[in-house]
Amino acid sequence: MKKTVKALISFLVFVSLSCSNWNGQIAYLEGNKTAEADVKAPAKTDAGILEQNYSDLLETWKNIPPVSPFRVVAKPNTSAADPSRITSKADSFGYPSDTIRFNNNAEMTFEVNVKQSGLYQIAFDYYIMDTSILPTEGYVKINGQYPYYEARRIIFQNLWENNTQNLKTDRYGNQLLPRPAKAEGWQTTYAYDSSYFHMEPLKFKLSEGNNQITIVNTRGDMLLGDVIVQSPLQQDTYEQYLELQKVKAAEPEDENIVITEGENYTYKNDSSIRASSEKNSALTPYDSEKRLLNIIDGTSWLKGGQSVTWKLNVPKSGYYHLAFKYKQSIKYDLPAFRKIEIDGQVPFRELENYPFPYGDRWQNETLGNGEKPYLFYLEQGDHALRLTVNLSNLRPLAEDMTAMMNEINALTLKIQKLTGNKSDVYRDWALSEYIPNLDKTLNGWADRLDQRYKQVDLYNRDTAEIEELINLKLAAKQLRKLAKDPDALPNHLDLLSQGSSSASQYMGDLLQRITESPLSIDKIYTYQNNELPAPTAGLFKRMKESFKSFFMSFGKKQYSTAKDSNGELEVWVNRPRQYVELLQKMIDEQYTPETGINVKLSIMPDENKLILANASGKQPDVALGVSNYLPYELAIRGAVMDLRKFGDYSEVMKQFSEGAIIPFAFEDGVYALPETQNFWVQFYRKDIMDSLKLPIPSTWDDVVNILPELQRLGMNYYEPNALYRGFKPFTTTTPFIYQFGGELFDKDGMSTAIDSEKALEGIKFMTDLYTIYNVPEDVPNFYNHFRYGTLPIGISDFSTYIQLRTAAPEIANWWKITLHPGVEKDGHVVRWAPAGGQSGMIFKDTGHPQESWSFLKWWMSADVQLEYANSLQTAYGETYMWNTANLSAFEQLPWPEEDKKVILEQFKWVREPSRVPGAYMVEREISNVWNKVVFNGKNPRTTIDDSVIRTDREIKKKMEEFGYFKDGQVVKPYPVPTISTINKWVER
Repeated sequence: MKKTVKALISFLVFVSLSCSNWNGQIAYLEGNKTAEADVKAPAKTDAGILEQNYSDLLETWKNIPPVSPFRVVAKPNTSAADPSRITSKADSFGYPSDTIRFNNNAEMTFEVNVKQSGLYQIAFDYYIMDTSILPTEGYVKINGQYPYYEARRIIFQNLWENNTQNLKTDRYGNQLLPRPAKAEGWQTTYAYDSSYFHMEPLKFKLSEGNNQITIVNTRGDMLLGDVIVQSPLQQDTYEQYLELQKVKAAEPEDENIVITEGENYTYKNDSSIRASSEKNSALTPYDSEKRLLNIIDGTSWLKGGQSVTWKLNVPKSGYYHLAFKYKQSIKYDLPAFRKIEIDGQVPFRELENYPFPYGDRWQNETLGNGEKPYLFYLEQGDHALRLTVNLSNLRPLAEDMTAMMNEINALTLKIQKLTGNKSDVYRDWALSEYIPNLDKTLNGWADRLDQRYKQVDLYNRDTAEIEELINLKLAAKQLRKLAKDPDALPNHLDLLSQGSSSASQYMGDLLQRITESPLSIDKIYTYQNNELPAPTAGLFKRMKESFKSFFMSFGKKQYSTAKDSNGELEVWVNRPRQYVELLQKMIDEQYTPETGINVKLSIMPDENKLILANASGKQPDVALGVSNYLPYELAIRGAVMDLRKFGDYSEVMKQFSEGAIIPFAFEDGVYALPETQNFWVQFYRKDIMDSLKLPIPSTWDDVVNILPELQRLGMNYYEPNALYRGFKPFTTTTPFIYQFGGELFDKDGMSTAIDSEKALEGIKFMTDLYTIYNVPEDVPNFYNHFRYGTLPIGISDFSTYIQLRTAAPEIANWWKITLHPGVEKDGHVVRWAPAGGQSGMIFKDTGHPQESWSFLKWWMSADVQLEYANSLQTAYGETYMWNTANLSAFEQLPWPEEDKKVILEQFKWVREPSRVPGAYMVEREISNVWNKVVFNGKNPRTTIDDSVIRTDREIKKKMEEFGYFKDGQVVKPYPVPTISTINKWVER
């Protein structure tokens, strides 16, 4: 009987799994049929609904014979669908023919006739027209179809030049970074993989006869000239290169040497690549006291495809060696790889991916094969040397880890379906009966990781193993440990895929790191028969500089918070040095000459220092970069100034969202200005949602409606409470209360209102999302799940926006943002959500109130905020996006227009929680309600009732402390600020 029951259970589970998998396959097929007609083949990534990736397709193409030498030039202007886009030769900046204006989703389609079926490459002539730091982008289709996933994003890089002559210095004599400027001119680029894991130009399969090539703009503005279709070029070896030199010269005997400073580069293709200062007496230039720019900063030059170009002036024609004084001390035991070009060409194959070994000190590397240095024949005069970050050696590892993580996620989903997503240490599972050869699968993954480790280890010159790849060994060890008892997997998913120490997490962390290849350069030597200078300083010189540094450490610190302003306005800033340096530069160049007010900025490493400084009477005049909760805490204690006392306060406040001012309001005053503003919006994978034909939710009801389809395919929706494992902050809980019409406090502020019917409805829905609708409870990193497609839609903030813009090139054109889901009421959707951010405030005991207000107004004005944002992003790159709270400045930021439109609309729904004494207890108790209902199955209403008792007791205790409540009676009213209050004060 037991055998029969067991067999029946096995059959039912098998049928359940089979049906589930079959339904999934039907959905995939339906997705492929109903998605864009040009989707040709399903991908193995995401939900199985996208094109194959390029690497997999190359494998299927490896037996295609090379085509005969071929080159044809297509003129897009002769076949333009929209004649208005044709730009005449006279307006094409010196181009020899008419061109096409390639912007605003422009589409160009033209035909190319090839005599032989095979693989070809495509190159483009282009001229960048816009001033944005973002590159122009587009996609390519062949005969109406995406040939592979990577064709969905083709980048047309900007070219930047730096004016390193007459570098400006700050008030301490330190050299400041020059602001890069876009170099004007025509460029030529091949179609490349946007992640630059493939550093060879992409290949496109063309059939014999006519082929249609379509290029579509997705971002940016440029002129498009000729499009060149050609057979792939064959690269010479070093020996072939020497044989092909037209001029034969003897090996170098002269002692000509050209030293090029690394920081004095001519061009770069990413504005964030920058020079830096390192305190090392072996570097030039160097000063014991001042910070001088003396190296290319490797932490800014590490992403695939980033390139730097230097000008080399050769004094005499002949053979030369090339050497670099460099340091790569970040990726332990892993070389940094660079593609090396001279005058726009890679001289020979060995320089396509040249390794610069790891080292914790500066070292010289003469280009060579390990036995002899390479010889380069250079004519007298100027030459362009370009180094480009090359990640292609690590591509097989990255692709294998990505595939393996997808396989692990699929296995995890299977196990969760079998077990009902419940773990029980007292239950035994016969897992291997339902998932055959599970131990072999786990060991197979471990073997693949070991094999990849051995392949990458071939690049290791000196050490026993590459420490940077230790995660591969840890993941393999974890998998082998699980393989010993595969039936216990349901209770150990935290070791497989769901924990911070899981095999999947080890691989995910490593995948992020190997997409970076930093390399710092101090000097480039172009030399003949010379001995290179030692890369490090001698012992006595190092000792001398150490003594100097020691004694100087007792002197006055730069940007310190020491109270020594000499009549200057003292401003403390809670931001890193590069932010402070840029602001001080703008103050010294603009604000002080205009107003005559001297301002000294100081770096404040910890904003809590403000409380101690105020208590000791050593507070500054103004503080910037302060968390938005802190001004209230200081205001209620009488430490900061009420900005409403200034006559033009109302005009200044109109620049900001009303709801962002609420946390700065106390009684009848406002005690800070918002500086930066976060935003919570809905992110979604357009490629996946379109292919599944799922609508993008606008309301929470819409979210609930798409959940069954997402969950049926092993996907889900992300709600930000899943980010916080224990304590749930107001940031994630108040949207549900405010959107459903509830409030946090009663009007008199003496008690909480979270037990009202509307607030209760919002809190109940918030917990129902997890208890009834099964959205994931624990998502420590939405960004990774979003990239992999397991959570193709969800709510997140500014930090996720930056990550996706800068560190997810493979999906760059295929994710979008839209408004935060809300609740429909009276014909419109209520989308209240907090924003958070940082603020600026004036201390009450300042001796310069008018000057402080003048500075704060200048700093937060639209023009200054916009200039600061542009300068910051241009100098340091796209990751330094400045999310200003000034709405007018935000409209003009160098961000994608459609994204700004969504964010500005969401800013209309910003509503920060009101502040009252004891508000922290309300925040804590709402969090406790969530945890008790979701994890312990408690009833929401009774749990809230219990929380209200504790909360009201704490509020009255704090109200009594601050003089609003005594002996059970209200002594004086406490007005709870709302958006209506702010609007009244600002006279909107």
